[in-house]
Amino acid sequence: MINKFLCTLIALILISIIALTAIAVIKNKAVPGEGLEKIYDRPKDASLGKFGVGVQYNMIGKMIIPLEPNEDGSKVTLIVSPWLEYKEDRTFYEEMDIKHKEIKKIVFSFFSKMSIKQIKSRDESSLKKELAAKINESLVLGKIDGILFNDFQFLEE
Repeated sequence: MINKFLCTLIALILISIIALTAIAVIKNKAVPGEGLEKIYDRPKDASLGKFGVGVQYNMIGKMIIPLEPNEDGSKVTLIVSPWLEYKEDRTFYEEMDIKHKEIKKIVFSFFSKMSIKQIKSRDESSLKKELAAKINESLVLGKIDGILFNDFQFLEE
């Protein structure tokens, strides 16, 4: 008796859901697949860089990278937002846009293997050159000229 009631209730709920969805689609209130794609803000003019003259690719975004623990075992996290400088070239911009996840992985692995002490002991320009060289190894259509950091912060526990 209860099983028959529950089966009937479930069938009514399913029929109601299907009917309401069909009505919403027919009346253009709902469009299948709409809103599922994440749309990124793209610069209107890629030649306008935030840091002044030159072109910067900034679609990598803010990264939160756990660093190697300190000697006393305390944990440190690096928050960094890399911007890649390059000569204006639309096809190279598109390559970086396609490979932005790979570039993000390179930046992540580069810093995650270091401790805060190792990062602070290094010269900033040599650190940027080494990271740029690693990123350039994965790029085919061009090379980045340099790296700028919008954010570069340490969070220590």
